Amino acid sequence: MTARIDKNLVSVLSVEDKAQAVVKLRSPLELASLRQSLKVVRYYPFISSIGVECVRDDLVKLSRSHSVEFVSASMHVSALGDTPLNPFDEAYLPENGSVHTLKAEGLTGAGVGLAVIDTGVGTHLDLCVPKNRIYGFYDVINGEENPYDDNGHGTFVAGVAVGNGLCSGKTCRGIAPESGVVAIKAISANGDSSTFKILDGMQWLYDNFHRLGIKVVCMSFGAEPTDTADPLKIGAEMLVRRGLTVVCAVGNNGENNLKSPAVSGEVISVGAVDDDGVPAKFSSYGIYHGISRPDVYAKGVRLKGLDVGGTYSYMSGTSVSAPAVAGLCCLLHQKYKNLSPRQAKGLVMSLAKEKDGIKVLDL
Repeated sequence: MTARIDKNLVSVLSVEDKAQAVVKLRSPLELASLRQSLKVVRYYPFISSIGVECVRDDLVKLSRSHSVEFVSASMHVSALGDTPLNPFDEAYLPENGSVHTLKAEGLTGAGVGLAVIDTGVGTHLDLCVPKNRIYGFYDVINGEENPYDDNGHGTFVAGVAVGNGLCSGKTCRGIAPESGVVAIKAISANGDSSTFKILDGMQWLYDNFHRLGIKVVCMSFGAEPTDTADPLKIGAEMLVRRGLTVVCAVGNNGENNLKSPAVSGEVISVGAVDDDGVPAKFSSYGIYHGISRPDVYAKGVRLKGLDVGGTYSYMSGTSVSAPAVAGLCCLLHQKYKNLSPRQAKGLVMSLAKEKDGIKVLDL
């Protein structure tokens, strides 16, 4: 096999009769010829790719095709939080600027849309009263039209970013309590997903974010990076290049276990620290293509947040650090109307404080 074929895919097909794969095309014009010889089941024009179900013989065809740039396995994806414990331009900022300075200015994230690609978002009062701020919903998994969350992970994530604290007397409040939420359910009730499903959600977001006023995306999930060009990484990068600020959790597997799409240098990758600003033992970190990840750390140990049942619970993980940073990005987009993703990342990095060689945000 050529270097264009993902080793993970070769391994799967050595023991299975068929497998799902993402095929990146050198040109969309090549699709017609491939469609005649492959079983095409997905279309991802935003990354010039298709999803196929392939058998061993197909790998030979793909490796010989001049139309194909690379072929990657559709990897297992999972939400990156613990099970709940209970039922770029510094000139923008004032001198000694901080997150607390931004909040003191009265910034709440109003008018800024946040997309949460996760297990869905439930209609918790902290998100729906005095007005319903879940103003968009797309269900990759079950095709439902109305917002729901049959796992709880996505609701918790949304609450960390934009919950208004109504049911807790504002003691449990998100970073941007007036931002709106568009929920993209691409992870199932058991917390699992696949490259295909996540790319389905990304494609929908790519096609609809401008119409819905979305500025920031939170991705609290992860997969093992592929050894060829990584579809999830490329997907996240295409969203950034389209103008979205993308925030990703790095994973909960310790040293040298970074997850995709957080490995990308174009997203804001987030790790977890405890209340003392010490990196959590579970938080992933390491070097990817010569660059250290994560970009920044935020609190992610036993955070209190929204429970899908309508109350509150606790959760740990980089999954709950990432939405706090996404909430901060909502504040920045409210303050600076024409902020680019690159500028947003620069501002986030400048707001973080250096501690023992890492960047930590006090949120």
